Amino acid sequence: MSILKFDEERQSGRALAQSGDAAAHPRRVGRARRAAWSGAKLVRGMSTSVRRVVDRASWVLFDQCTVSAGNFVLNVLLARALGQNDYGRFALFLGAIFALRTVDYSMISYPLSLRLPVAKEHDRAGLLGFTVLLAAALSLVLVTVMGLGVALLGAADLVAPACFCYLGWQGQETARRCLLAEFRYREAVPGDAIAYVGQPILLFVLLRLTTVTLSTTLYAMSAAFALGAIVHASKLRLAWPRFAGMRRLPFEYFSVGKWSFVVYLLQLLRVQLLPWLLATLSGTASTASLQASFNIANMMNPVVLGMGNAVPQIAAHAHRSAGVRGAVRAAYGYLLFGLAPISVICFAGVLLPHSLLRAVYGPSSPYLAVALCLQLLMLAGVLDYVAEMISKTLLGVEAGSLAFFVNVASVATVLTLALLLIEPLGVEGACLALLVGSLVRMVGAAVSIAWLVGHDKSRGVDGRRSDDREASGPG
Repeated sequence: MSILKFDEERQSGRALAQSGDAAAHPRRVGRARRAAWSGAKLVRGMSTSVRRVVDRASWVLFDQCTVSAGNFVLNVLLARALGQNDYGRFALFLGAIFALRTVDYSMISYPLSLRLPVAKEHDRAGLLGFTVLLAAALSLVLVTVMGLGVALLGAADLVAPACFCYLGWQGQETARRCLLAEFRYREAVPGDAIAYVGQPILLFVLLRLTTVTLSTTLYAMSAAFALGAIVHASKLRLAWPRFAGMRRLPFEYFSVGKWSFVVYLLQLLRVQLLPWLLATLSGTASTASLQASFNIANMMNPVVLGMGNAVPQIAAHAHRSAGVRGAVRAAYGYLLFGLAPISVICFAGVLLPHSLLRAVYGPSSPYLAVALCLQLLMLAGVLDYVAEMISKTLLGVEAGSLAFFVNVASVATVLTLALLLIEPLGVEGACLALLVGSLVRMVGAAVSIAWLVGHDKSRGVDGRRSDDREASGPG
């Protein structure tokens, strides 16, 4: 009896275990399916974010390539057509234009890029209209400064063409930045092509018809900028603003843009110190040699400027939802996207400087002697690219004071070394000073962002749910 009873209990236990396994099996299957579904969803989300970053970054890069290609060809044509002294004056004029453009970009265009994407649909046209009015008012002030500066330098014959060129440039860039504020880089390409590629085309035609001077060059640039501005403006939906609701907007723009202005001005000062110091200590021919090297090194500009336009906007929106860490992750994808072409350009410039100079300026050009300068500028360009992306991220996460101190250290380094090296080494000394200053800037920016991430305790308003969206940017 005991054996029979034991056997029955064993069979009963086995049946119970089997029934338990049968009941647990659907639960295990359900958990496995949910885990697989969650993993697939995560992969799809990451894939979508990567595709969106690549698509947007591609158009950012293509648009900036259009702008930089036009500038590059224009500078090469002018370097061949003008004497060294006139080309040196043109380089100084461009530096002054960029300095004035800094004010408009930082105080109007950059704040607009943060404000417009989050504005309500029915408020956008009025916001754009008010921004255009602000830009127009600022242009009247800055063009007056431009005219007075040109006159005081003893170039009264260039006052009119310089002012026309600045106003055309300002109009084109204002309309362009309104498009870029909504990430409409693809739609900005036709107007940019007319404005920037149109300049060397007009200059080429003039070279076939007559002798080109600095004055006729500026008038040709003015015409191309004006046509580009018209094309850009035709794609904008503007409305007369309601001033009662926007009285505080200028103060808001100033609050957002002040650090961008100071940082951008320091960056411009760091580079523009060199041609002015060379012109003072060695003459404008040395300035022309430096500009000839910059023309080729500036092949990096499409990547640096294109990614630099996008990163502050991307970082600012990610910062709202996911804190500093989210902003850094969002900007990191754009930094990596641009690092590959930057590295290729650097390798070409370092390994083949004479070939590049000969191809651009001809076999008998006096600029063939600046091969070492080109190599130094290429190396500085890679360091500057990384530093620029980190500085733009700092601005996007409202840490402009850190970006300010980093750039102050870089400017001080460049100025000190330039004063020590230009007299014994000439143009090579100026380029070496810029290389060391770029290294200081990159290291300082990296330390700053690492410190900021280490002290970041915020998760943003949306917490973890925003992590799969933070790399995609606004819109």
